Amino acid sequence: MLIEEVLASVDVIQNPYLKAITYARIGTRLALAKNPLYEKAFKKAFDAVSEIDNPIEILRALLTIAFYLGKANMKSSKKMFRQVAEDATNFPKKVRDGIFKEIISYMLQLNEIDEAFYYSNYVSNEKLKNELLVEILKKHLENLVGEKIRVVHRMRKIDLIIEHITKEPYRSYAIAEIIKTYLKIGEYDRAILMIGELKNKYWLKQTVKEVLFYLKHKNLDKKYAGRLLNVAIDISEQFNIDINEDLAVVFAVNGDIKHSITALKFIKNKEQKLAEIMKILIQRRPEIVLPYLQALSSKDAENASKVVMNYLIDNPSKEYIHIAKYISENIESEQVLVKVVQYYLKLGDVVEAARIASGLRDKRLRSLALGDIAHYLLKNNQIGDAIDLVMHVEDPKLSSVLISEILVKVVDQELKKTSRGVDNANS
Repeated sequence: MLIEEVLASVDVIQNPYLKAITYARIGTRLALAKNPLYEKAFKKAFDAVSEIDNPIEILRALLTIAFYLGKANMKSSKKMFRQVAEDATNFPKKVRDGIFKEIISYMLQLNEIDEAFYYSNYVSNEKLKNELLVEILKKHLENLVGEKIRVVHRMRKIDLIIEHITKEPYRSYAIAEIIKTYLKIGEYDRAILMIGELKNKYWLKQTVKEVLFYLKHKNLDKKYAGRLLNVAIDISEQFNIDINEDLAVVFAVNGDIKHSITALKFIKNKEQKLAEIMKILIQRRPEIVLPYLQALSSKDAENASKVVMNYLIDNPSKEYIHIAKYISENIESEQVLVKVVQYYLKLGDVVEAARIASGLRDKRLRSLALGDIAHYLLKNNQIGDAIDLVMHVEDPKLSSVLISEILVKVVDQELKKTSRGVDNANS
């Protein structure tokens, strides 16, 4: 029989550890296929272990056999794990922790969450213990499905596991994983409430973003935005971890202008963050720029408009005319209006640029705006119009510079005419 021959052939493997594992793997396959030769395979696996000299390697081999017994649904698997765990307690801490790490890994592969959690208590290294508990929790969260009553029961286990994860950033990472799972099963209030337990700044910011984007995807962002913002404010006050900056941006990108502006109120570097928001919106969500400007206070709208106009000047496009028009009609800052003039000139709309420039009250700013228009006219060889415009520039220094450029331009044009005349005569 071929299988008998295979079992006999395994004996050619010289490494006893590998030989034991090979027999165990074959034994699992035979047991699941209900082939009676599985008993022989597992017996040979144990025989191979007796050939191992290293005591640590013996335990590791026995663990692997126990794992394959578990995969074959053999009741003796758990008993064997317990025996190895008991023997492992006689080894130094570092070795012992390594063995229990393997035990827990096997338990998780067998989906024995309770057993894995039980063995985590034997790990002495706190860092390793927290890492393993996070893995146990993640495996448990994967199983958080089914009827409501089962979900509630499993949530209690979550609380039990998280109590034992005490070190950062492991605890915050674990909580972040729990929050994501709560979102998936529709426990939105519970997810938002749990954000308050995050103490690590990175995971706090990351999780808040994920929660908001998830709610946005489910069209629930408006319903829960207020609660999310309240949690963020509480965290800022209690732990001095400010996530309002991130919330202000995320709310804005999601089109939740009201909560974005509310979050801005709690930010120290408000002007800087507002500038960042406007840059993001004009590039990624230009349709939100105008309603966002309209919702801001006059001072904030002025600061935001500067950022917007700087972008429009660098990226002139007629699709933004409605934004420039709103700014020219509603923003009092003449510094901003000068930027609007520059934008219209980039589009070639001299008439609108001149209209805005003529309404400026500040002499210096009006001169700058008119100077920009004059430069544009000169560039387009409209020297006569440029000369007329310079007459209205009240800044002596700027006026002199413009006159200088006009005169040089006149000479350039005259030389071109002369050159063309000579060429025509020669031809």
